Amino acid sequence: MTKIKYYLLTVFLVAILTLAACTEDGDASDSSSSAGGEGKPNIAVVLKGSDQEYFKLAEAGAKQAFEDFDVNGTFQAASTQTNTTEIINILEDLLVEEPDALVAMPSTEEQTPVLQRYREKDIPVLLIDTDLGWEEKTTYIGTNNYTAGQEAAKLLSSDLSEGDEVAILEGVSGAAVSEERVSGVNDVMEEQGINIVASQAADFDRAKAVNTMENILTAHPDIQGVFAANDEMAMGAYEAVSAQNLDIPIIGVDGTSDALDSISNGGLTATVAQSPYQMGYQGVENALKAIEGETIDKEIDIDVEILTEENAGETLDEINGILEK
Repeated sequence: MTKIKYYLLTVFLVAILTLAACTEDGDASDSSSSAGGEGKPNIAVVLKGSDQEYFKLAEAGAKQAFEDFDVNGTFQAASTQTNTTEIINILEDLLVEEPDALVAMPSTEEQTPVLQRYREKDIPVLLIDTDLGWEEKTTYIGTNNYTAGQEAAKLLSSDLSEGDEVAILEGVSGAAVSEERVSGVNDVMEEQGINIVASQAADFDRAKAVNTMENILTAHPDIQGVFAANDEMAMGAYEAVSAQNLDIPIIGVDGTSDALDSISNGGLTATVAQSPYQMGYQGVENALKAIEGETIDKEIDIDVEILTEENAGETLDEINGILEK
């Protein structure tokens, strides 16, 4: 074979191999897109925290909905609900990807400006658990927190008399969830003639609640009831109360497994149980409806349930099943 023929044959073979390589690269790219669900709606879920069981339940609900409705799901969460800067950064970074819809559990009104930027790009924004005074949201899916506070106060006041003293452990200062629950408690206690002698923030945190409750008991030793704006703080309050061998009714909000176990064993008095699992699930379900142009109610209420020693065990079993405990 002459050098020219050999050269031409070599060039031809290189061209064939290059074309084949390009085709294989193209197939790999298509396969990657297909694996990611090319053509499926992209729904992002962002939660304000990840350090408590409550958030794990919301995550479990969202991820189950990703699977049930066959969508491309993206999940992210801030490390703690007190880190407002972190959740804003998460939302800003995610906006670059322009998901088809956003399901967000915000912490405070500080997240409103970045959420507004989603709407400016015609991306539906569905809020779960925490509502904001923001008209551009597609919907709010969650508990009526004022009602939750009222229900807790009604139960707590049923064990008290006019003139008795109670304390409130608030959540994060400025958080609408906490403010609405506390407002519901205040209104009922005022109607019942029960005195709220202390109302202090403990940031929805158990350890902080222990210290806060200890200080309240020192200043007000005659307290006869405690409302905590979530179960983590209720558990902290119970620890402080038990350390002083006191028997004071304590009611929280959420329905976490620790609280339910305590209630079942005669510790905490009760909890006003929410369903973060349903919030996460229905958030994704309704996000898909919004993408498809369906009309969605501006508010979708997730009912609360009062759980006491009589019925806490059954719900505890359900939660442990979801979390695979």
